[in-house]
Amino acid sequence: MKKDYDIVIIGAGVIGLSIAFMLSKSKKNILVIEKNESFGREISSRNSEVIHSGIYYPENSLKHSLCTRGRNLLYDFCKEHNIWFNKCGKLIIAQKSELNVLEDLYNQSITNEIDNTFEIDKSKIQKMCPHISAYAGIYLGCTGIFSSHDFMSKLYHISSSNDHDYLFKASVVGADIIPSGYELTLKNSDDDFETVTCETVINCAGLNSDIIGALPMTKDSKIPQISFLKGCYFKLSSKWRNEFDSLIYPVPDKKNQTLGIHLTIDKDRNARLGPNAKYLDYEDYSVDDSLKNEFYNAARVYLPNLKESDLYPDYSGIRPKIKSRDKKFNDFYISDEKNKGLSRWFNLIGIESPGLTSSLAIGEKVVEML
Repeated sequence: MKKDYDIVIIGAGVIGLSIAFMLSKSKKNILVIEKNESFGREISSRNSEVIHSGIYYPENSLKHSLCTRGRNLLYDFCKEHNIWFNKCGKLIIAQKSELNVLEDLYNQSITNEIDNTFEIDKSKIQKMCPHISAYAGIYLGCTGIFSSHDFMSKLYHISSSNDHDYLFKASVVGADIIPSGYELTLKNSDDDFETVTCETVINCAGLNSDIIGALPMTKDSKIPQISFLKGCYFKLSSKWRNEFDSLIYPVPDKKNQTLGIHLTIDKDRNARLGPNAKYLDYEDYSVDDSLKNEFYNAARVYLPNLKESDLYPDYSGIRPKIKSRDKKFNDFYISDEKNKGLSRWFNLIGIESPGLTSSLAIGEKVVEML
């Protein structure tokens, strides 16, 4: 029986768009399904827009290898398609009690073969960024920032131009195995149900990826579950504009497996702090002004001239953290589920940071798996 599509991609965030882009020359009949009214409305557009180095992740983990590969692909893509980026570099700083953590990070950078990375002392930090107070630091010259929206817009345009279909305001609510493929049940914006058949499903549904991934599974099949980890951002007043040339990061927050409340800049060189970390049971993107004191106390450790009145609520994002009991490192889950009896069903779960940096490499990897 002929299917409606060769491939259905669930989720039009940066991962779904990157996979579609990598398949744009394949001549496959492709449908991308997205629950929101347009692409990239959740994780992909609610972050720091940083192009990461890959320093934080264990050697040969997916987060390390795909971040490193993705970084190079991303810079090349931005150059080719005239997308704004700034290879501004990043400074990871440590206070006196954190020097051992910094040294471990530097050793990790050597292990991970992160290029243009070197240690700097207190005096060099002062010369590079007079506002920053720290005992020592690591400078990563390969880190940058870019316009993630323009990036996603270009991916979408290329994909659409290659006759990929996009269905927005539609949610996948069921998945049944049929001969040589799948029948997906969709709920559209009018609350009506419809079905679509395909040979291959690629689930990259972000915050709903574990729910979608479980739809065709048997009771004995296990896939990772995710928790919602919310991060808020506060922007700094205009007096801090043009005061920073590089990104400023404290040492990582190991408790929450995050990078801590850091300082980033945007295209106009405005400064922003965030994100913090708070687990949620539901999606909530509000930014409470009462968090200002938390951000102020975290940032003034390395930015002593900061005043609490300099901070203003900005926006928030939610990271899909894979649940684990021991709070240890969790890698991306990118899996062909044929061993669970699901031929040509691919799950991508827990694609948090450095997912944006890794996106093109993830797309490349999924195409190789296909």
